[in-house]
Parts: sequence; C-alpha cells; structure tokens
Amino acid sequence: MKNIVVAVDGPAGSGKSSISKRVAADLGLTYIDSGALYRSITWYVLRRDGSVAPGFAFGGGKGLSITQEFLPNGSSRTCVNGEDVSTRIRDEEITRNIGVISDDRGVRDYVTGLLRSWTSTKSIIMDGRDIGTVVFPAADIKIYLDASVDVRAERRINEYRELGKNVDENSIKKQIILRDEQDTKRPFGALKRAEDAVYIDTSNMSMAQVIDRVKELVLRIL
Repeated sequence: MKNIVVAVDGPAGSGKSSISKRVAADLGLTYIDSGALYRSITWYVLRRDGSVAPGFAFGGGKGLSITQEFLPNGSSRTCVNGEDVSTRIRDEEITRNIGVISDDRGVRDYVTGLLRSWTSTKSIIMDGRDIGTVVFPAADIKIYLDASVDVRAERRINEYRELGKNVDENSIKKQIILRDEQDTKRPFGALKRAEDAVYIDTSNMSMAQVIDRVKELVLRIL
C-alpha cells in the first residue's frame, strides 16, 4: 500500500472527526486530529497565563511539545509535554478561547509544520478546516463534509452528553452559528472548501452511510 494523505474539512459538528477515525480504523490509516492541536495550545496557554487575549505571547512553541497517538480502538490520545489532555481539551472553556489561539499566525505555522512532519512515513487521514487548502493542498484526496446548523448542534450536544456534561441546547446552537461565521472570516486558515474537494452533505445520512461513502472514495486511490 502506498502512503497517501486524505484531507477532510468541514464546519464544526459536521462529523469529520468521528468519520475520519472510523475510516482510519477500518482501512489501516493513521488518524490525525488537527483541531486537538489548537485545543491543546489553548489549554497550554490558559494554564500558563491564566487567560487568553489577542496579542498573547506564543513564543514559537518554545517549551511546548505536543504528541498524538492513534489507538487501535479508533480513538486518539493527545499529550502536552507528556501530559494526557485528550479529555480536558474538550471543555467548553477551551471552545470559548480557541478562536484567539487559532487566529494567531505563529500558532498556525507551528501546527502546520507539526502536522506535515507527521506524514512522512505513513498514510494518514486528517480533519480540520484548512487541511485541503493550506496544510496539504496536494493531498491525494480532499473531502468536505457539511450538515445543517440544527443537525450539527444536535451532534455537538450529544457529544457533551456522552462525556457526562449538561449543556444548554440554545447556547450550543448559537455557538455553532458564531463559530461558522468566525471560521469563514479568519485571517489565516479560514474554513473554505477546496475546489477539487468532494462535497458530502451528511444532514440526512447515518454515520454508517457517510463512513461507507468516504471509504469508497479512499479505496479508489489505495
């Protein structure tokens, strides 16, 4: 099997992470969660500085080490300086502050370099919002997953509930709408569908159907 890069982009709650993990596990690819890196840096800065504000000092990642491991059960483990933060980076505090972090050009360059370094010796599937346009513009295949706001909000609510967290449904929906607006207008790495990406609207599809569709596309190039 040749080494390939599968880029999966899409708005928050479109199912790109869940789908990518399952496809990776089924086809023997390595899944890389790019969003977890930005969340990890947000967690790191909050822990270091106590707050996040525009103009924060990133320092080019000095003193910061992020690793990610794709596990046999289809999940991934992300560590910051050797500390497992996989669950902590899913907290709402991280979600509220990640925008400032991901808008920073130094952070984006650091993450892009890290992601590219992880693909030199293995086939990967990676999800995010600028994977097919910025991180890997020459990816072997690009996929853009989408869904309606209502469907994406419901999915995000279910994710929180599975983690044992109670959330306000209206608040989550407003958060999704705001995130869409922010992501499409970001100065660096804005959410954008690559011209050569395969578009899949998952609003009325089951997870199994989406997985099968993505696997079908990937198998064509393996």
